[in-house]
Amino acid sequence: MKIGIDFDNTIARYDSSFCRTALANQLISQEWTGKSKTELRDYLRTLPEGEQVWMKLQGQVYGKFMHQAEIMPGFVEFMLKCRLMGHKVFIVSHKTEFGHFDVEQTSLRVEAMKWMESKRFFDPNFFGMEREYVFFADTREEKVAKIAELECDCFIDDLPEVFAEKTFPESVEKVLYGSYPQGEVTKSVISFSSWGEISLHLMGISAGEKEKSLMELMTDMPIEALEKVSGRGNSRIYKVRSKEGSSHALKIYPGSDAAGRSRLITEYNAISFLRSHGFDALPELVSMDENSNFGLYSWIDGSPVDAADQTALYQAIGFISRLHEISRQEVNSHISLASEACLSFAELVRQVEARLQRLQVVSGEYPPLGEFLEREFQPLWQEVTLYAKEEWPESSKTGDLPECYRILSPSDFGFHNAISVDGRLTFIDFEYFGWDDPVKLTADFLWHPAMQLEPEIASRWQNAMLKLFADDPDFARRLNVAMPLYGMRWIMILLNEFLPGMAERRRLATGGEVYDEAEAQRMQLQKAALFIERVTKIQANSVVFADNKA
Repeated sequence: MKIGIDFDNTIARYDSSFCRTALANQLISQEWTGKSKTELRDYLRTLPEGEQVWMKLQGQVYGKFMHQAEIMPGFVEFMLKCRLMGHKVFIVSHKTEFGHFDVEQTSLRVEAMKWMESKRFFDPNFFGMEREYVFFADTREEKVAKIAELECDCFIDDLPEVFAEKTFPESVEKVLYGSYPQGEVTKSVISFSSWGEISLHLMGISAGEKEKSLMELMTDMPIEALEKVSGRGNSRIYKVRSKEGSSHALKIYPGSDAAGRSRLITEYNAISFLRSHGFDALPELVSMDENSNFGLYSWIDGSPVDAADQTALYQAIGFISRLHEISRQEVNSHISLASEACLSFAELVRQVEARLQRLQVVSGEYPPLGEFLEREFQPLWQEVTLYAKEEWPESSKTGDLPECYRILSPSDFGFHNAISVDGRLTFIDFEYFGWDDPVKLTADFLWHPAMQLEPEIASRWQNAMLKLFADDPDFARRLNVAMPLYGMRWIMILLNEFLPGMAERRRLATGGEVYDEAEAQRMQLQKAALFIERVTKIQANSVVFADNKA
């Protein structure tokens, strides 16, 4: 197969570089909260002569600061799979020789080739790509002509405009990389939001010796045996035994989270930080590779915690107690917020309603989902939010919770992310680690659908958290009001199975195991209905509690 690929924003990722360069040029302040190149572009265009400012910045980022660019998550694995399967890969980029308004006249093409060299594109022991397979075009028309000349079987690009060119060859499969709203992509274009999904579409899943060879190329480690570990959500985990006899956990991450954060970097740094503060109930760090998006950790030869007892609960409480202590010491640390942190009532409501809106967009295709949202979810959501708006403490209703009351949170903490070795727990999964409201940590532990807590265990957990965070005068009240809201938030998470691309992501994460999308959606809708019942009961108790208090 001949595969053609665009370069900028398809292979090379510039979001971080754009923000850093804009900051260095004093175009934005340290308080800038935007994450993506698009957000920055839209902001700069509002400034005087904004279009010229933006074009000048592009010239710097694609030129003298090209070395700051990152490689797109999942692209390394895609390229290594192409090599193993004997596919030819061509890079065809619409890139002029020099950037607009660049007084230094840095060659964008030379810098792009240097960047590829640094990422081992032409290393015979890695990608093994021929330099002659990289092409630059002055215009989009010239780019399309080169794609036709190469007789590519498919072409992958992040811009729909390329595929809309009248001369784009009909025989070439059009693969669009990126997240685009419905209606922006024509029927002749197949759209994927990740390189993993593109890899699955074009080449399927590696198996047996090919998969082992793929992992050897990625890790530069001779592998004796490779065993896929199932049931780890979005990431893929393998038990790897090297030819030297040591065993490790190899975790391949799906890419950045919704806010553009690297799950790999977040987790690796979180474990490093916690270990430096004396935490030992964690995996040991071995190595990581940001380009290949994998982390290598010590293998923990234990068993999952299927039924939590008081001993396990005390270990979980002890872990959070230690985190609370460290949080008070590190209140001014530069660790970022946890993924989807909820530091105010307003932010919690915003997150739930954003998820609801995404589901409403697709609900017309799934009548049972539409009926559930309209008849079950939305009436209860209105009731819960109206009550919570009245009862939520003013200290964090619209503004963020004061820093002194926040905690460094694993953000997905529970027995579902723990491994037991003779009763001693090791906690795993810190992809979303960061500062958050301890109410979210407390509530998520109680609501998480992967844990079926006995009433006594749940009660002991809640009481322990009320005692631990008693220094926050509003903690108990905030937890009481927030519990129904977090239950509704979890309903939205359960219904992610209905969102576009979820089936592909599940198949990718499970290594190509059989995935019945319709059955998965039916089961999640059933769970959501049970959560509605739980929220209704908790909400009723909250109202009674408030009335009695009054």
